[in-house]
Amino acid sequence: MNRRTLPALTALATATTLLLTACGGESPKADEKIPGAGESSAEASASPSGDAAGADAIDRPEIKLPKDVELEFNWEKPSGTEEAAVLSDTQEYLRSVIFGITEQDPESSAYKFYSVPAGSGAAYAKEQIKSTVEAGYSVTGVQRFSSAKVKLMKDSLASVTYCQNEDQFFNKEVDSGKTLKGDSNSSNTFLFQVVLEEAKKVEGLWRVKAIEGNRGAAACAGQ
Repeated sequence: MNRRTLPALTALATATTLLLTACGGESPKADEKIPGAGESSAEASASPSGDAAGADAIDRPEIKLPKDVELEFNWEKPSGTEEAAVLSDTQEYLRSVIFGITEQDPESSAYKFYSVPAGSGAAYAKEQIKSTVEAGYSVTGVQRFSSAKVKLMKDSLASVTYCQNEDQFFNKEVDSGKTLKGDSNSSNTFLFQVVLEEAKKVEGLWRVKAIEGNRGAAACAGQ
C-alpha cells in the first residue's frame, strides 16, 4: 500500500543505530539479515487489550479496532518472562498506532502509553497517524507480522526485529469509504527493528524508544 512511504523511518534510523551501539549491540548492515518498531478516546477506558489482557495488573488503555481492520501476529511467544513482556508490549505499540489512525487521533493516549515520551518511537507513531489523517484516509484490511526476535540488552533496554506484510492492508477514504489498492509494483514487505525501554514507574511495562524500518528487505522476502 502507499501509506508507508518510509521518510519517517529513514529519519529515525540513526536514533536506533545509536541506541544499539551504545548498548553494545551491532547495527545491521545494508541487506544483512538481522537476527530475528485533553482526553482521547483511549483514555475513556483502561481495560487491557490484546495478548496483554489478563497478563498483568498494569492499567492499560483499551484498544478496539474496527471490524474491517485486523493485525495478525504470527510470532511465537518467548519462553522467558521478560522477553515475552517485551514482545507483548511491542505488539500493543503496533496496535496503538493503527488504533490512532482508525480513531483519527494524532494525540491518542494509546501510543503515548506504549512509547517513551519525546522518543523517536512516539514521534514515528504520531507522524504515521497525523499524515494519514491529514490525507483524509483511514485503513482497512489485514496487516501481518512474523519472524519476531527479542534481544535483552543492558540498561533496561531490549530490541525486537520482525517482518511486516501489507499486501492486504490498504488506505481507505474516510469520506467515501472507498478502498485504495495502491501501487502493485511497490513492495509491501518491511523489516522493522524497535528498541524498547523498561518503564521506571510502571513495573513490567516496556515502551518503544526508537524504531527503524526498511521496505523490501531481503530478510522478509516471501513473508
